[in-house]
Amino acid sequence: MSASNPKSQMAEAYVQKHRIPELFENMTAALIHTQPENAKKFMIKYLETLKQFREEKGDYPSMFTDANITAVFGMLDVTNKGFISMEQYRSALKTLGVKKYNARPDGCEKDQITLNTFLTEADTAPLTSIMTSQPFSKAYPDF
Repeated sequence: MSASNPKSQMAEAYVQKHRIPELFENMTAALIHTQPENAKKFMIKYLETLKQFREEKGDYPSMFTDANITAVFGMLDVTNKGFISMEQYRSALKTLGVKKYNARPDGCEKDQITLNTFLTEADTAPLTSIMTSQPFSKAYPDF
């Protein structure tokens, strides 16, 4: 949007204030991950769940479960060694929306982060994405 157009500036400010891009990015990710038969029904339920959770708890739940995190770990541990490197650990957490994470998790000295360590760190890391401000274990119950 053009910075010189006042209407565009107002629209951009509104979109950013209400975090609309993050909402749609996360809803799209959940949709692709789940691949429900009825996409429209899924999106409606997704938004209703967010609304309900926000009203009850004051924040948004995570769209990731331990199974999702385990799958991410498995994609990184392609040779099934039982560990990933520190670089893979950092990259995966950033990809999942984690900006602040333990820079020295168990196994970092050997550059070998195990699945248990990865799950623990993902569960306890403060998340910053609109849908992932709660620990990973607080996943949507109906999805």
